[in-house]
Amino acid sequence: MDINTMKNILMCGSSLAVKGGMVSVVKNYLEYDGWDDYRIIYVPTHIEKNKYALMLFFGVAYIKIIFFILTRHIDIAHLHMAERGSFYRKAFLVRTLNFFGIKTILHHHGAEFEPFYESLSDKQKKYVSDILEKADLNIVLSRRLVSMIADKAPAAKIEVLYNAVPVYEHNPFNMNAKNILFLGRLGKRKGVYDFLDALLILDSRMNEDVKVYLCGDGDVEAVMAKVAQMGLEHRIAHIGWIDSAKREAFMKNTMINVLPSYNEGLPMTILETMAYGIPNISTKIASIPEVINDGVNGFMITPGDIESLVDRIGMLVSDSLLRRKFSDDAYNFITDNFSLKNNIGHLKKIYGDML
Repeated sequence: MDINTMKNILMCGSSLAVKGGMVSVVKNYLEYDGWDDYRIIYVPTHIEKNKYALMLFFGVAYIKIIFFILTRHIDIAHLHMAERGSFYRKAFLVRTLNFFGIKTILHHHGAEFEPFYESLSDKQKKYVSDILEKADLNIVLSRRLVSMIADKAPAAKIEVLYNAVPVYEHNPFNMNAKNILFLGRLGKRKGVYDFLDALLILDSRMNEDVKVYLCGDGDVEAVMAKVAQMGLEHRIAHIGWIDSAKREAFMKNTMINVLPSYNEGLPMTILETMAYGIPNISTKIASIPEVINDGVNGFMITPGDIESLVDRIGMLVSDSLLRRKFSDDAYNFITDNFSLKNNIGHLKKIYGDML
């Protein structure tokens, strides 16, 4: 490929040290080696620090962005964003990029964009709508999320691009695995307290060798205090946030993944574990029903329905044949529909159409 004919894509999002699904998506893009005639220039605009450090970090990032605009031919800016401060930072960039005539994509990852928008004044809502319409394209993670943008900005251009993950040549699921996994930030939004309540009920029904691993940051002290209060230290361990290498090591010994969330976009942890053939139990919210087919490749419950959560965990722990069925169906579904190769092929078409 002639380096002089390559198209420069300015991509912005969080620092790669930040934990979460958005960064997982970005890392997948940056590590992919089949971009052909597109060159990704990544400038992080967010870190998880106090507001003064964050303002300084964004200021330096903004200078870098202006430098790239002035010294390189930037064809498209691809901005990964969530809500609140993330939205306002990207809004500032949209206006700057618009001034320079650079086509801009807003890639929406936020799980709480709706409550963020509803908390705003009418004037602030108008500002949000204007920014969504100024962007040349808004990417959302599923069909269900199209209305999240369209209802607020009728003139906004919107396209669906599902998250994606690397896939395996064969289903690697371990039928002898004994562990139950929770992958995500510990807190109410992800349903971890409901999960603990369900485990308290299930504890006497499960074999002693079934262990539960909480892998994530967040409300760690409060969660582990509740674990101790419940007397479940023998069953539950907090591991902390795990990187991709450690994650695969844990998945090798995981029989089910549980994520009983209240708010989500399209959780990368569900896609990653399903790609590994691990059956999932999650909730009927956001984009999850477009991935988990209830009773076919996993289970879905209503958020807060602890009784159903107990029932579904119990079924999968006790029924190895059901685990195998869900495993094969989950693996095949992700391989056919959510591979990273297909995702980036779709994204390259988006870039090409914009140019």
